Order: sequence, then C-alpha cells, then structure tokens
Amino acid sequence: MSSLRAYIITRILLTIPMVLILLVFVFVLLRVMPGDPIKAAMRPGVPQEYLDQLRHAQGLDRPMVFNMRGSRATVVEPVVVLYNERYFTSTLVMLALEGEQLPITDRFTEGEEDWMRVAVDADVPVWIEKEKLSWLRRVEFHFAPVEDAGDAPVEGDWQRVTMIQGGLEGWAPTKSFRVHVNPFDSQFFNYLWGLVTRFDLGSSITLRGRPVAADLALKLPATVELGFTGMLVATLIGVFSGAFAAQKRRSAADYSLRIYSIVAYAIPIFWLGLMFQLIFGVALGWFPVTDRIDTQLRPDTIAQVFELQERFTGPRGEKIIAITDFFSNFYIFSTIITGQWDSLLNALKHLVLPALTLGLYLSGIFTRLTRANMLDVLQQDFVTAARARGIPEKVVIYKHALLNAFIPILTMFGMQLALLLSGAVLTETTFNWPGMGLFLAGRITDRDFPAIQGTVVFIALFIATVSLVVDIIYARIDPRVRY
Repeated sequence: MSSLRAYIITRILLTIPMVLILLVFVFVLLRVMPGDPIKAAMRPGVPQEYLDQLRHAQGLDRPMVFNMRGSRATVVEPVVVLYNERYFTSTLVMLALEGEQLPITDRFTEGEEDWMRVAVDADVPVWIEKEKLSWLRRVEFHFAPVEDAGDAPVEGDWQRVTMIQGGLEGWAPTKSFRVHVNPFDSQFFNYLWGLVTRFDLGSSITLRGRPVAADLALKLPATVELGFTGMLVATLIGVFSGAFAAQKRRSAADYSLRIYSIVAYAIPIFWLGLMFQLIFGVALGWFPVTDRIDTQLRPDTIAQVFELQERFTGPRGEKIIAITDFFSNFYIFSTIITGQWDSLLNALKHLVLPALTLGLYLSGIFTRLTRANMLDVLQQDFVTAARARGIPEKVVIYKHALLNAFIPILTMFGMQLALLLSGAVLTETTFNWPGMGLFLAGRITDRDFPAIQGTVVFIALFIATVSLVVDIIYARIDPRVRY
C-alpha cells in the first residue's frame, strides 16, 4: 500500500470519531435546553393529546440513551380496546388485534393499576373509532381507508384505515400485552441509526412532519452557489491583494491593504450587506437586493427542457428525474447547459451583492495570510536566483513566489468553510437568499428543534467532508508532507 493511500485511509478513519463527537454534542445540546420542544413550536392552547402524538412522531417519548422500560408490546388477547385515558369509561380510540406489535410510549403503575400506552405505526392498518377519525381530520393527521376490510371484530362504529401522517395512541391494561425490551430503542441510537442507514435528519414539527433532508436538498444548491462564489471573490481579492502588499512592503499600499484586511474582518457582515443594498440596489439601482432570481425568469428544469419525462418512465425514470431536478436548482449550471441565457443573466445579477458581501468579509483573512507567506517566500534562494536571471518582477511575484506561498493558504480554505457557512446565515437572511442559512434562521424563529438539529448536523458533516478533501489535496501537492 502506498504511503499516500495509507494517509488517506488514516485520515478517513480519524474523521469518523470527529463526526460522532459532533453528533453527540449537537444531540445533547438541544436536549439539555429547558422547556418542551413540542410545546415551544406549537401555539398556546393545543390539546395535550395532540402534543403527545406529535412527541411520539418525533421519537421524543423514548428514553434519551438507553431504553429499559420496554420498547414494543405484542398483543396477547384476541382484541384489545384502547382508550383515550387510563380508565374504561374514557373515549374509545382504536382496536389492537392479537399478534400486533405496537411501540410503547408510556406506562403507568400505581397500586394495583398497571396501564400501558401504545401507538400505531405509519402504514399499519388499524381499526379506529369513527368519532376519533373526525378528530384526526381536524388536527390534519392523514389516513387512508382500507378497502374491503370487512366488519370490525367488536361492536361499535369502527373503520379500518392506514395512518399516513401523524400518530395515534391509546391506553390499555398492561396484562393485555407481552413487553419486549430493546435497550437501543432510544432517541440517540434511533437518530444515529437513521442517519447512518438512510441519511434521516429527522422531520420538522412546524412543517407537518416534512423530512428535513428533503428541505435541505432544495436549499443546498442556493447555499453552494453563494458559498463558492463568495469564496472565489475572497480568494481573488485576498490572495492578490496580499501578494501586492508583500511586493510593496512598508509602502503606503502595504499599510492601506493591511488596514483593509482588519476592517473587512471586523465589519458586521449584515451591516455590509445592508450598505450594499442601499448603495447599489436602492440608490443606483444596478442590482436586485433580494431573492435569487425574478419570478418570471425562473428557469425550466433540465427534465422539462430536454423532455426527459417522456424518455424515462417507471421507478428508474423517477429517480433520474429526481436527480436532474436536484441539479436544476443550481441555476447557473442548469441555465448554461439548457441555454436559458436570460435566466442566467438575471441569476448572476442577483448573485453579485450577496457574493460580494460574503467574499469581502472573508478576503481580509486571506490578505493577511498571503502577505505573511509571501514575505517568507520572497526571502528564499530560488526567488533571488530568479531575479538574478533577469526574470520580470511580476513573473517572480505572481507565478513563482505566489504558487509556493499558496500551499498554506489551501489549508485555510477548509478552515474558513465554517466561517463561510456561518456568514452565509446572516448574508442569506439579509438578502432573503433561499438557502440553508435562511432556512435555519426560519426554523430557529419557529423553535423547530428537530429541523434545527438536522440542519446543524448536515452543516457539520459538510464541513468535516470538505476538511477531509482539503487535507488530502494538501498532502498530495505539498512534497514536504510525510505520511
């Protein structure tokens, strides 16, 4: 095995515990915060039953780390009637049939009383009392009737349905069930297993159980476009200004650029964005100040332009269409390959101000770092030899010296990615840019804790992946690195 390959494998293995620590930190931080996340996201006066069922849908009725109270209950009686409360005169909810396995959400034991609350999973047929179905419609818990279900096994007004969205719970005596204990059926291990096996980042509370990953897939292209364009601006301005400052050391230009690097990093990014909006958007009217593209110029998808719906059918075709729709959200990429030039020009005009705001904010760091590395490189022997051979000064500075000074700067790209994404939150909020930053700000405002957790975990995974790639590239291009 080559030394570089061994280094790559080692670096990947070291990334795994780092990511696990990040997951644990985010998971614990959001759960030690005071208050109930379900109540925090709901308006006052919401029925407790509705809150309990939302809590079950989010998995928050499970123990935090280890589940020793019982995870599932198997029905041992032919038919078990489940009640809304822990007494037989309360409202009827649903029927549980012999052999069914239902998740345990709560248990009450006091004296001779021993009751258990169980829930019905999605996509599982269940008999529900019709008055309860009316309540489910009012709270927008969706279900589908089961065709040719026959008659209910007990007297009453029952209907056989399959739950699609939302949840349903009911109480019954514990003696009607056989309890199964799974210590890993807990909030943490369920979240970790879902993340590893199917990249499940959780589901939103305020958006009616919508998967967080689905929302991030829609928001990611906008953030990636803004982030990479902002990094391009930061690199061009920061690297070349730092090289110029090193070339003009101790001159007025050098002092001016050093002051600029401090000011650019110190200015609040939202204030800088507001100033650009007022000057270039409102006063001069050169660029749009909000959104990503004009509504009337929103580009057609790649599938629409190339009529892929007619060429690809079936499950495989649906996956291909879904992939092309994802890449269609990268407006610059999709408008170029589909030839929608008016939409491309409009998208670029919308991108100028937010990218310039984010790029100038980051450029100060690269100016100072490039200047420091250039001063060190310019004192080395190969630069003196190049000058002695009569090579033009600009070639010496911007080709030979800058390329050698650029290696440490490459590492800074990965380190600044976290700063770029945090700056993107404020930039996207200022310019109403529909990316992950604006999505995260909205979820924080709505106190949607599962969506906040999923977004933060995704950003952490994204930063870890980019840092890994940057380290591998650095090890590949720098001959001084030993594996």
